Amino acid sequence: MSDTPKDEDDGITLSVEIMDRAERKALKEKAKAEAAAKKVEPTQDEIEAALATSKLANAQKVKRKRIFKGGGALVGLALFGWLVNYMFTPYRAGITFGICKTFLELNLQFPQDMRISTVDDFGEYVRIWYTQLDAFGEYRMENIQCHFRADEVTGAAIDKITINRREVDPERITKFNKILPVILASPPDLTIPYPLPDSLESLQIDTNAFRFQLNLRRR
Repeated sequence: MSDTPKDEDDGITLSVEIMDRAERKALKEKAKAEAAAKKVEPTQDEIEAALATSKLANAQKVKRKRIFKGGGALVGLALFGWLVNYMFTPYRAGITFGICKTFLELNLQFPQDMRISTVDDFGEYVRIWYTQLDAFGEYRMENIQCHFRADEVTGAAIDKITINRREVDPERITKFNKILPVILASPPDLTIPYPLPDSLESLQIDTNAFRFQLNLRRR
């Protein structure tokens, strides 16, 4: 009778030790699993670094480089083509210049010998400096100035013309305005000369380059 409580106490102690060991073992296994999970799961930086060095990323980089090179080449070719076109394309004026030039050609004695020097387009009027061969066989520098007004049919019509500051007969202008639809249907050549430089130094010509030098030293 006296030994029974002692045996029960020993059994309880043994069971407590077994449970404590099992719990410790479970905690250790859980800690190992968590540590393994932490080692297996990579961080965001590690993922980004792995993606950056992957074959797919390298292939995309190569593809982007090819696209950039191709785009740069196309832009360069486009700029080169625009530059060549700009250098070799002649200057062209508006249709008001063509109308004024047509009137001038119809009223010159020798229109085939007319040479246009400069063209000034001021919007409301156009001024043309030209040389023409007169009846005495001499070239003369003259100017024509055509003033325009709005027109419902043609958009623009001649209002007044002066040649060498002398006003042209308005009746001639009225008759000319009647043929404007024909001129606009088949516009004349609108090419104009290159503008003259503004500085006088650019207009000077080195005549010594064209002279025959007599006093050359012989070696």
